[in-house]
Amino acid sequence: MKCPQCQFENPEQMKFCGECGVKLEQVCPKCEFANPFKFKFCGECGHNISQPLAFPPRELSFNEKLEKIQRYLPEGLTEKILTQKERIEGERRQVTVMFCDMEGFTTLVERLGPEAAYSIMDEVYEVLIHKVHDYEGTVNEMTGDGIMALFGAPIALEDAPQRAIRSAYAIHREMTTFSDSLQKERGGTATIKMRIGIHTGPVVVGTLGNDLRVEFKAVGDTVNIASRMESLAEPGSTYVTEEIFKLTEGLFRFEALGEHAVKGKAGAVKTYQVIAPSTRRTRFDVSTERGLTPFIGRERELELLLEGFAWAKSGKGQVYSIIAEAGVGKSRLLYEFRKAVANEDRTFLEGKCLSYCRGVAFHPIIDILKSNFNIHEGAGDFEIKEKVKGES
Repeated sequence: MKCPQCQFENPEQMKFCGECGVKLEQVCPKCEFANPFKFKFCGECGHNISQPLAFPPRELSFNEKLEKIQRYLPEGLTEKILTQKERIEGERRQVTVMFCDMEGFTTLVERLGPEAAYSIMDEVYEVLIHKVHDYEGTVNEMTGDGIMALFGAPIALEDAPQRAIRSAYAIHREMTTFSDSLQKERGGTATIKMRIGIHTGPVVVGTLGNDLRVEFKAVGDTVNIASRMESLAEPGSTYVTEEIFKLTEGLFRFEALGEHAVKGKAGAVKTYQVIAPSTRRTRFDVSTERGLTPFIGRERELELLLEGFAWAKSGKGQVYSIIAEAGVGKSRLLYEFRKAVANEDRTFLEGKCLSYCRGVAFHPIIDILKSNFNIHEGAGDFEIKEKVKGES
């Protein structure tokens, strides 16, 4: 038996240590009662002395949680944000807030035990953090079983509401895959689903810590309403406010859910459920369906493109770059060019460089292939294979 004082290994049946003379006893790890070394169970509380006491995983402190978030940040992003710290602090920003919460975490703890449940939660956090960062959002808080994410602070984003919804959609898809794999591994585990709520509104940025956590001076209803949307959402769904709906209408399919009361707000808030992304991915795609204004002032540029097309038909390949500020009509010019040559024998291969896909390698090439084979977002492997085979 090993002496608790000097760690000397004594022969069995010894009552005192042969090295230091300390009385050999077994201290119960549960109640700390000193038991004779022959005891297998504690004489005070009945605990099995041969087995160490199982402690639930230690709850991480707030700073430890934030440090964990930092590990998943894209390389160089921290430095990029902190160099703008002085300009960001005190600034009024339009921020999109997303709350994401796991349904049934308490049941999971009861079924699997704290250790296994917290291990699963670590994997869930990793999925959530990665999917937020994929769309250049930042995780501002980690709750007991979810996160609060920001799009538009501390990094300003022109299409923050769209990014937040796409991030939520990616989270739901990834959690479905994760839940299915968990069912196969553990069997009988409850399906893991997330409830997500999104709202956008003005806030005044207070302080920006070195850990990238944003403290707000004035949040108004923005954070409160986003939290309310999350609490209203059904497991596996995303609820948004009218403000989000108006800014992303046409880019996604929504279902109107009527008005709901929000604590601390006088009027009811119109609520919508995100159903799925639409086939339209840009504002111009949406405007095209609603009807365009007359094409004026770009006749010369259109003529140049048509001349280039004529040269290409004669066997002399052409390359044109159209460069201009946002909103001056680049997409409209290409749209009119495609209309003008609609009856010609030609093949269009179109891929878009989307702002929220800058971190995706070869995205324009992937987009060209998806467009050519008519593969929509969310398509499964079998559907993709069949479409590629059909076009081959």
